[in-house]
Amino acid sequence: MKVTLVYPSTLPGEKPEYGLPPMGILYIAAELRRAGIDAGVIDADIEGLTVKETVDRIIALEPDLVGFSVMTPQLPATLEACFWLKELAPEIPIVIGGAHISSTHTDVFMLSEHFDFAVTGEGELTMIEVCKAMGQGTLPDCLKDIKGVIYRDPLGLVVTNPPRSFYKELDDFAPIDYGMVDVMKYKIPTLPGPPVVGLMITRGCPFKCTYCDAPTTTGKKIRFHSPERAVADIVRLHEEFGVRGFSFRDSTFTAKKKWVVEFCEKLIESGVDVAWRCNTRVDCVTEELLALMKKAGCHTINFGVESGHPDILKRINKDVPEGQVERAHEWTNKLGIRTYTTFLIGCPGETDETIRTSLEFAKKIRPSMAMFFVTIGYPGTEMYTEAVKEGLVEPRWWHTQGWDEGKSTAFEKRWGWSADAGALTIPGFDAEAWQKRCTREFYFRPQFIWDTLLFIVKNPYFLRHAVTLALELLPIGKLRIPFFGKGGKVNEEAQKYSQCPSEPTKAYVKRDDADRRSIDAG
Repeated sequence: MKVTLVYPSTLPGEKPEYGLPPMGILYIAAELRRAGIDAGVIDADIEGLTVKETVDRIIALEPDLVGFSVMTPQLPATLEACFWLKELAPEIPIVIGGAHISSTHTDVFMLSEHFDFAVTGEGELTMIEVCKAMGQGTLPDCLKDIKGVIYRDPLGLVVTNPPRSFYKELDDFAPIDYGMVDVMKYKIPTLPGPPVVGLMITRGCPFKCTYCDAPTTTGKKIRFHSPERAVADIVRLHEEFGVRGFSFRDSTFTAKKKWVVEFCEKLIESGVDVAWRCNTRVDCVTEELLALMKKAGCHTINFGVESGHPDILKRINKDVPEGQVERAHEWTNKLGIRTYTTFLIGCPGETDETIRTSLEFAKKIRPSMAMFFVTIGYPGTEMYTEAVKEGLVEPRWWHTQGWDEGKSTAFEKRWGWSADAGALTIPGFDAEAWQKRCTREFYFRPQFIWDTLLFIVKNPYFLRHAVTLALELLPIGKLRIPFFGKGGKVNEEAQKYSQCPSEPTKAYVKRDDADRRSIDAG
């Protein structure tokens, strides 16, 4: 059996400046291959493929099953690709999964009938069972006993099978084979590279931040690879692909300090020369732990601070004392660890006063880089549920999401700098205006410019990233020159066929065979 797993474009036809490999489908593909199933991966996002290019690439591979891994921003492109696959190659079964499906379950079945079934939760074991069942039976009957699957029965009714429990022993999973993608296409501004690749050392998150879907999509109990396995994966990727930059995608890398100590000690013992970054909380580090991490190659830490105002922190269940935030940044600055600190703009209860407090706090703690994101109420989060109740976000807003090129650049859209569908609308508060103000005030400070110049002198790789960021911050970088717009956009007439028939806020055009045949997939 041949399986093609696809990571769809977030903005079809727009090649991103930065990106990391799609680890979810890479882990699944590795597990399928170990089970004797021919599996491959298409990263349409990093290549900037249009929907048509993605569909053509899939059809050319002649798979027996195609799977799409979907984050919420990728949903429109995914459903459009499904539509065209069923038009052009109806014999290919389609499965969709990923964080959005795990958060919304049957909702996607109201959006489209152009896929065959969905998978929720971790997909490794479920997809193996699906492939084996398809080899012995026919869809959809062969799916009825597989946990974690949602499908339509022969009568058209949506059937939700029991969920699959999160797997505890992560070392049992096959390691990612990065030979399935071109690792030289991946880089991020917070690590030297390319190549920069991702690893998941843990899965799950025990914290209860209202804006995050990790407890829903990966579980509330954290599970670990062994330190030995984590180091072995790093050494292997360094030797096989020349990778020096590693981005650990765990929600809270230092949640278990004893594990981090063992990992760092073994990584130091290995003698491998790598630089890595991780995500964590300021209340999950100590100066001693940070010093050991630095010795083991820790280059950058992403601290999710989110706000500098105590009232907002309480509203989002991240009530961390201001002093802990300051100390964590003092320690990292002292040790020479770069900090990439994130803030949310437009949380419930946000005002001009609270965001001004956050901006001044960001300047005070002096991170190496700060990102100010417009707050989005993502499905699967407590924030979404509360925002819907309070009328701050439209229910099921992902049915109406899109990209207005006249309003925001591709960079702004990808990096959460624009207040599009899903952004909380707080009366009297302009989140997008504050995002621009915070970003420019933070980055145009003489102190930041001086710190960055010193860093570039010692680390020349960062110069190109600094230029990229500067072009996005300066208004001249956003000038649209008449008659020189980009081509290759998805056919607007075709896009209406990916819209939701049940969503009252969208104009729905009934699909009929004559209309379908008349539309060009270009």
